[in-house]
Amino acid sequence: MKQITFLCIFILTTYSGFAQNVFTDGTFDDPSAWTVIQQNGNNNAMATIADGVAKFNVVDATAGWGAEGHVAIYKAFTVDDTGFYQFDADVITDGLGEHWFELYVGTTIPIDGSEYNTDDFGAVNLLALSTWDCSTFNTYSGSWLTTNCKSLDGTIELDTGTTYYALVRTGGINWGTGVILDNLTLVSAEAPPASITELTVDFETASEFGAADGASYTDLTANTVTDGINASAFAGQISDCNSTWWSHALLNTSGFDLSSGDRGFSLMVKGDRATPIMLKLQVGDNHEANHEVNGQEYTTPGVWQKITWDLSEFDTMDRTRLVLFFDVQSDTNTGGATDTFQFDNLVFGAFASLSTKDFQIEGLSTYPNPTIDSWNVSTKNQVITSIEVFSILGNSVLRILPNAESVEVDTSGLTPGIYITEISTALGTETKKLIK
Repeated sequence: MKQITFLCIFILTTYSGFAQNVFTDGTFDDPSAWTVIQQNGNNNAMATIADGVAKFNVVDATAGWGAEGHVAIYKAFTVDDTGFYQFDADVITDGLGEHWFELYVGTTIPIDGSEYNTDDFGAVNLLALSTWDCSTFNTYSGSWLTTNCKSLDGTIELDTGTTYYALVRTGGINWGTGVILDNLTLVSAEAPPASITELTVDFETASEFGAADGASYTDLTANTVTDGINASAFAGQISDCNSTWWSHALLNTSGFDLSSGDRGFSLMVKGDRATPIMLKLQVGDNHEANHEVNGQEYTTPGVWQKITWDLSEFDTMDRTRLVLFFDVQSDTNTGGATDTFQFDNLVFGAFASLSTKDFQIEGLSTYPNPTIDSWNVSTKNQVITSIEVFSILGNSVLRILPNAESVEVDTSGLTPGIYITEISTALGTETKKLIK
């Protein structure tokens, strides 16, 4: 009797430890449940379902780019309960190169000869094996989910009563012995962590920042200039930031919530050379699903400068990786001081609150006002990085980059009237009303 009781408990425990698969025909025992379609007009790839697996291979392996094969299989499915679900499957690859293998889910029926993707069909990429981004899986056997290729985890929110289409597509140049797919599953999953609406990283304690593509990141570096706008004891530091075209610092999160339409970033930066700085938000490792935004340029070497990026044009919530490029895509360097930057006080929030406008520049003087031919602009020990003049209607009519503590602004080309002038230093920007 004790043995029978123990066996019942073991069976119940084992069963409750596994989520129930709600996806039918994922064992490929019924080939008629799936539809095979081409994803381009080359017809140079084939998919066959037999002996309980789906196999994908190329027709002419010598065809090359422009004639590469791209084929897919898909089926419709529904779920009984609204909630989050997670896909997985068993995948076998052998010798792939310049090749992709992806699972997409959408609500629009796929069309033969057309790429089933986000841009054209609104479908969502849930799993991937791309040899460009995840080359360690060129030869692989195991769980598709375990690969974490492009940081995709197979999770999606599905609604009951909606018909969805699960499509597995593959293609490229080097197919090796092809790709084998089996045991495609869909199980209930926990809701992913909520996207963040506010974030501050002060770098006074260890952060989650890292670096990639030849750059290196160091936490808790001593702030070497504490008498400017940044008196913090510590900062983050990126070295070899121009080792390759795409060297960068990065931070992974649960996602940035841009849905309110007023989001932005600010960051303090200090280095030994002036440089443009780009911020990119992307979906994990998938650098093609991104928002790229240029902020103000870093203009005054050796001092801290606050850079801001306006992301109010975007409304996504799924961009989980923050990437910072210092002089992206310029000629690579061999390293050294000019390729080392400190950065500090990262803030994500309402863009209007991050602005450096209305800052009082110490000793700022503008004269004569009104003027006839020129304004003289000067500060007390602060380098003027830019002066931009706007008409009363808000149109920019003049912009100069003096990089000096005093400058004469030629107004001979301006018509008489009232102008708004933004005067910027590394510490901030002050607005003045000037009259000609």
